[in-house]
Amino acid sequence: MPVVLRSATDADAKHVESLLAELGYPSKEADVRHRLRRSLDSDTSCFLVAQSASEVVGLVIAELVPYFPNGSTICRVTGLVVSAHHRGLGVGEKLLTGAADFAREHHCSGIEITSAEHRLDAHRFYQRLGFSRTSFRFFHAL
Repeated sequence: MPVVLRSATDADAKHVESLLAELGYPSKEADVRHRLRRSLDSDTSCFLVAQSASEVVGLVIAELVPYFPNGSTICRVTGLVVSAHHRGLGVGEKLLTGAADFAREHHCSGIEITSAEHRLDAHRFYQRLGFSRTSFRFFHAL
């Protein structure tokens, strides 16, 4: 089946919930619906889903972020997941191409993706697409 990219809608909340759980972020549908609505209402967000027939099989969420040190804007991918049954079929690459199109439309200097250290397959995937590891990420929960 061909995979089509489209902008997410409120009706995708249940599919998004399922994909986020697969990524390791279980959430309640109502919470996902709220986050989805916030993203859809933002001029600085891009939320795309990959659809095969009537099934949503992947998603990417990207945000425009001002990068103060050099005055540019970067596009930060804050979520990317493809359902396990559809990995290795080019869906992730298609989703990142959609995020790159969004970044180019907004004159971003580049795309940034963070990935947990244990996601070695994802790291290889990003490197295959031309991404390079440029820094370490530190996080402090509040």
